[in-house]
Amino acid sequence: MTLKEKYIQFDKTAPLRTARLTHGSFTYRYYKNNQSPSGNITLVFLAGGTGLGDSLFYLYDSLLPKYSLITFNYPMDFPTNVSLCDAMAELFEQIGARNIYLIGQSYGGLLAQITAKRHPEIIKGMVLSGTCSLSNDIDYEGMQNIVTMINPDKIKKNIRMDKYLPMFLLFPLFKLMCRRTIAEKQSAEIAGAVFDILKKDFSNDYLVHMDTLLGDLTTEFGTHKPEDFEPFRKEVLLFFSQEDHIFCDSLKDALIRLMPEPAVIPGLKGGHLAMLLSRETYLSALEKFLTERNP
Repeated sequence: MTLKEKYIQFDKTAPLRTARLTHGSFTYRYYKNNQSPSGNITLVFLAGGTGLGDSLFYLYDSLLPKYSLITFNYPMDFPTNVSLCDAMAELFEQIGARNIYLIGQSYGGLLAQITAKRHPEIIKGMVLSGTCSLSNDIDYEGMQNIVTMINPDKIKKNIRMDKYLPMFLLFPLFKLMCRRTIAEKQSAEIAGAVFDILKKDFSNDYLVHMDTLLGDLTTEFGTHKPEDFEPFRKEVLLFFSQEDHIFCDSLKDALIRLMPEPAVIPGLKGGHLAMLLSRETYLSALEKFLTERNP
């Protein structure tokens, strides 16, 4: 089955729905698994900087037979991380989702931490990959790394560029980035093919929305403490790739220190997109983690 055929099948299995929440509308996909013994576990996938939940559909076909699943693009009705996290919590309550694990990649990993801190009563655990910490327990190298990515001047520059970027240039630019950052040719082609399927979901307004959410992370930086995550002791799984240079090692170490007794998988192959490019290894470790905690 081709990637496009897999996506079409996923779209039929978990069609888009829209919820009316207190402060706006929220479009999402929800597959409630009533067939599997582990269907009471709900996996909520939080995408990285693209903001497109469907960008991870390459993983979903292996998970749907066993678990319930929620995914979504980040709705533009919620322009800050706090408002987005609160909207997610309201959505989960509205649809009756339970036993929730937030599966966050890159920016999605940071969003997962903000959500878990604000709403520990509805989140059971987190699975984070290619991400870092928002604690103040970060050394000078880590501070420089974060400031380089989310400083206000850079965010303003990105917003100006994305506001007027011709959309027909976006796909060639993304393919070029994949070739430069993903060493394995086949993996780069997979990433490009996934983007090609989903490029219809991009717009200038959505790119600016994502820039705004990334810039808003500065309001959370330095506010996270180990005690904030005590409710998730032994319920956090961290994936790291030695080939991932988006976040420096000291930021990864700070995330390990922030979480209470996390399980850590340090050697995933594939760099920043390791959860997709080392799909089988990632899924095997994820299932082992969930099974051990939900016998």
